[in-house]
Amino acid sequence: MSQSYNRGLIEDFGRWREFSAGMWAWIFHKFTGWVLIGYLFTHIAVLSTATANPDTYTATIRGLEGLTIVRIGEVGLLAVAVFHILNGVRLLFVDLGVGLESQDKSFYASLIVTAVIVLASVPTFMEGAF
Repeated sequence: MSQSYNRGLIEDFGRWREFSAGMWAWIFHKFTGWVLIGYLFTHIAVLSTATANPDTYTATIRGLEGLTIVRIGEVGLLAVAVFHILNGVRLLFVDLGVGLESQDKSFYASLIVTAVIVLASVPTFMEGAF
């Protein structure tokens, strides 16, 4: 029978420094998945205004698009979606046995590609916001 040892809150809190790239990839993938689920429900709530009256839906969309915080949120949503997709493809290859030795490098590559795509998209998302 195994025994557990309570290391205390302070020691457990500092364990994040021991995480490898694989652990960070797992954490980010789970986080981005939950954010995408949250966005899905928000998206459905906004789309539900279209059934009552098309003018209400149009006014809702125009009102949201006029807010700078919504445009920044859209950039964040793009970052979340792109990372989740790229990391999912990376995990698919790992599950197939391709790139097992270079998981850290492929995780960092997915972060870099995500950053490049998001930074290249910022001008398009922010056009007309200010």
